[in-house]
Amino acid sequence: MNPRIQLTVGPVLYYWPRRTLIDFYGEIADSPADTVVLGEVVCSRRHEMKHEDWLALARELAACGKEVVLATQALLESESDLRDMRRLTAQDEFVVEAGDASALRALAGRPFVLGPHVNVYSRPALDEHATLGAIRWVAPVELSLEAIGLVNPPDAPAAGGPRADTPIATEVFAFGRLPLAFSARCFTARHHHLNKDE
Repeated sequence: MNPRIQLTVGPVLYYWPRRTLIDFYGEIADSPADTVVLGEVVCSRRHEMKHEDWLALARELAACGKEVVLATQALLESESDLRDMRRLTAQDEFVVEAGDASALRALAGRPFVLGPHVNVYSRPALDEHATLGAIRWVAPVELSLEAIGLVNPPDAPAAGGPRADTPIATEVFAFGRLPLAFSARCFTARHHHLNKDE
């Protein structure tokens, strides 16, 4: 018997107004999704939701029976970005998804999720992250299912977690628009009403 496939709603990659985000997650609370990943993963200049807002939303979703994962940003550029990442990884109420390699050190020794932008393309790389405490791997969007199966075969998954005794779950991007790139320049240009190439 195959285990039931779990449905995860990834972090919102769009710059939505606060009210739109709140309404969206209100609908997700009543959806069949098992897991919800929250957080600003694209750009620290987007200030619609603060740290406390994400935590409050996470608690509400958890109260509705959702597993909640808090995600760190995928592209850190400044000391303030690092402070935000450290603050997020310091909390122990929710599992954290590492958005890039900068979060790995802060999460080492605790259960965490490897986000799709932590470049894991081979079994040895996954095993290395497993020793840090990874319990789930979100495969990079460009990997085929065949390649994903070679990195973390369903019948012989890597073992991770703090005691290296948790089979690492594999998560794949299955619906929505693919995130093609992350760049602070795009949001800065938008803020100044410029084309990003100007």
